[in-house]
Amino acid sequence: MAELLIERAAPPLEPVGDGWTVEGIAVPYGVPHRVTDDGTEFYREGFLPGAFGRDVAKGGRWVNLMLGHHGDDGDRFLGRCVGLVEEGTGLRCSFRLDRTHPQAEQARAGELTGWSVSARIYRTRTDPEGVVWRELCGLSHVAATPQPQYAGAGVLVAREHVATVDPSNTPNLDAIRAWLGDFPGRT
Repeated sequence: MAELLIERAAPPLEPVGDGWTVEGIAVPYGVPHRVTDDGTEFYREGFLPGAFGRDVAKGGRWVNLMLGHHGDDGDRFLGRCVGLVEEGTGLRCSFRLDRTHPQAEQARAGELTGWSVSARIYRTRTDPEGVVWRELCGLSHVAATPQPQYAGAGVLVAREHVATVDPSNTPNLDAIRAWLGDFPGRT
């Protein structure tokens, strides 16, 4: 898939917490954008609210933040999804950055604030004005770029990661089980 036409830059980052979790709109809803798949033919495309509802319901843990769309996945992995939420404005994603990636500091500092998506399209309709509306999609990955694929897509905030796992009711028992797990044949 060729890079798509850029309409405008994303809003600036708001520094919050340690900055290793970035959050923003991956796909704006209800707004048609001029795009191209091959770099020569342009059309207008938009996403309808609920287009990624199945992914949101499943949590999106398979969705990774990558550096661009092309190249070796191991070299491009920039972070993992820690949250997907559908809002009226679009699909909001949160990613925890991999601190060891050479470009992680750039993403954290706000130099890669644009986001572009790779998605499987399951259902589409075209309106009378020729706008192609995506009704049902599956998110493959989000790519961090200097500019967004769609106007309004990109990092909105860099914040501290907050753990959402409930603490154990039996921490001592958990510690003993973990210790016993170090011995072969014991659990």
